[in-house]
Amino acid sequence: MNNNTSAGRKHVETEESLNSVLNFPQVPFNVKNFITGKDSNAQVLSLNESTGESTQRVVLKKGWKAPIGHFTTDVEIFVLTGALCQGGFILRNLSYSFIPAGIPTGPWKTEEDTIILWMPNATPTYMTEDYASLEQIPETSVYHVNMQTHERMTEFVPLQELHAMKWESTTFLPPGSARKSLYTNKKTGRATWILGLVPMWIEGNFYAGHPTTEEAYVISGDVLGHWSMNDDPFNRRYTAMCKDGYYWRPAHIPHGPFWTESGALLLFRTNDRLDCYWILHNPDITQQDEIRLQAALDRDKSHS
Repeated sequence: MNNNTSAGRKHVETEESLNSVLNFPQVPFNVKNFITGKDSNAQVLSLNESTGESTQRVVLKKGWKAPIGHFTTDVEIFVLTGALCQGGFILRNLSYSFIPAGIPTGPWKTEEDTIILWMPNATPTYMTEDYASLEQIPETSVYHVNMQTHERMTEFVPLQELHAMKWESTTFLPPGSARKSLYTNKKTGRATWILGLVPMWIEGNFYAGHPTTEEAYVISGDVLGHWSMNDDPFNRRYTAMCKDGYYWRPAHIPHGPFWTESGALLLFRTNDRLDCYWILHNPDITQQDEIRLQAALDRDKSHS
């Protein structure tokens, strides 16, 4: 089956990917002027082969270093374990950074093996020529004129530490769910956030679709339910999404409902604003049945 989408990535949603990506093939991780395969390896979770936009699980080896520079494309980084020094900012486990194209950053280093989610919006090159003669110390990139006068300087998120962020209410999901917003593009609605679910949370008797692409990575816990597998997306199959599970789903593919036994923590990303439309999970329940059921519940409440 050809499951390529107009968004450029293939639909990635299988029992294997939802269970864990740890068995995905490992490949050398190379970014020109930044890092080579001798200092790292990667597992490609999803990829737009024409642009290089991707999500990869990358292991950066202890002792790796890179000088001050800037990327030629936007890059998002989420640290799963370890510590990544980016200039004067230390991205410890469960930390996030959004680096717009052209923003100076670095110098970089790892003092222990570090695992990150690497999420560029195209194939990046790291440009170092403008900074080669500068002192390679943390404050140099922040003070640099390319940072302080860059038109996208206010978009730069050098560090968001998940542990320091407050939980926010969710828009669509029932009680027992909350989110921490990491990045939102105010023009397009493109967003990255953390979703938290309490143990024994239940979504409801419906499934849903979105007019945007959606991807998620399980940091901890489990999410059980009916998934839109890429080999047969309109006939959902039941399985459990576990720690290090992953999917990338095109727009307008219905999915759910979902629940969790132990609770869950997930990283989510969408390409545009996340709107939602709902579909009844049980086809035997008609809209009139729903109206009559709600009326009965309202009567019970008024008599209690």
